[in-house]
Amino acid sequence: MSQELEQPKRHKRGWMKLRISKIIQETHDTRTLFFVDDEEGGRAFDYTAGQYLTFRFDDLGPKPMARSYTMSSSPCETNHIAVTVKELTKGIVSEYLCRNAKEGDILRARGPIGKFCYFRTTDAPHLAMIAAGSGVTPFTSMLREYAPHLGKEDAPSRMTLLVSYRSTEDLINWDTLNEASKIPGVRVVTTLSREDARDKGFLLGRINEEILKNVFTEDLKDTTYMTCGPTEMMNATCKFLRDHHVSNDHIKVESYESDSKLP
Repeated sequence: MSQELEQPKRHKRGWMKLRISKIIQETHDTRTLFFVDDEEGGRAFDYTAGQYLTFRFDDLGPKPMARSYTMSSSPCETNHIAVTVKELTKGIVSEYLCRNAKEGDILRARGPIGKFCYFRTTDAPHLAMIAAGSGVTPFTSMLREYAPHLGKEDAPSRMTLLVSYRSTEDLINWDTLNEASKIPGVRVVTTLSREDARDKGFLLGRINEEILKNVFTEDLKDTTYMTCGPTEMMNATCKFLRDHHVSNDHIKVESYESDSKLP
């Protein structure tokens, strides 16, 4: 479904200077970095939950590099924006952000960019989110933005998140997910692929047809499905949904590995 985002009320053109105001160590290899506008202070632009910023790095290699990160903060947080970054093997930028970036550093970024967002006027009232690893970040933003206001204004009436992590040492944005799960109408289901913690309420295994079937046991209609993460997981999710007669109009994908196209 082709959708155009409304023009943001505030949009800084060109490359912004964003200053790191706080850093939270999420896991052993993942950080959340909070930014304020270095020129205006606070958050100097508007955005929609699920959008991302593109950061430019001129001094990490022989040529400038650009990397995009979805904001894990939400538009309702007006004093800052935040991105959650997982360190990748041989990832020059992610290694810098996860090991060397510090409070006070100034980064250049532009945006917001992207249409991986929930639109109450055209999407279904039930929002189902399927993620793996750092693919949870856009859904962290959506939970922060919509969960306290289910059924009101532009929010969905229900939200379900199915997320996969490797182990209990890899629970990215876990505090936000825990708080959201306490809100009536929000369901958070977590599965671990490399640790058996079923005695603690986790499922076991990667997201596959069996887990999807167990989580989404109700009629799959009247739901918008959004999935973000590794291509293999997204392919399995899309196949499951199509096998259960969910149309492409109700499926949205966002990959950190390649262009976001339905497989």
